[in-house]
Amino acid sequence: MKNELSFSIELQIKDMNEAQLIELNNRYCEIANYPDNYIYSNDEEFFEMLGWSGLRVAQATFYGNYNYSHAWVTFDGYGNLQSYHFFTVDQLVDFPSTMAEFIEENFEQFEDLFQ
Repeated sequence: MKNELSFSIELQIKDMNEAQLIELNNRYCEIANYPDNYIYSNDEEFFEMLGWSGLRVAQATFYGNYNYSHAWVTFDGYGNLQSYHFFTVDQLVDFPSTMAEFIEENFEQFEDLFQ
């Protein structure tokens, strides 16, 4: 059975706005060691950071689910690009309940995001 803190964290996750969800997702990925699931701004700086050839970018966009007009981008499980126009709780790297349990166990690294 879930304890009170974990349940409270899960409810707060579900109430977060887009910017808060992205910050939570990226911090969770960093701490849980899921580097391929970071969310990035879909801009020129992202593509410069990749340092990929034009061919590699073309492949990652073709084989992924990528739209250049979307605001956010990440990688799918195959190294291709996945973009989102909006980022919601459904796009988080893990289920809110699973994230809440992990956050509770590592709360000192997340407490600035929760009340």
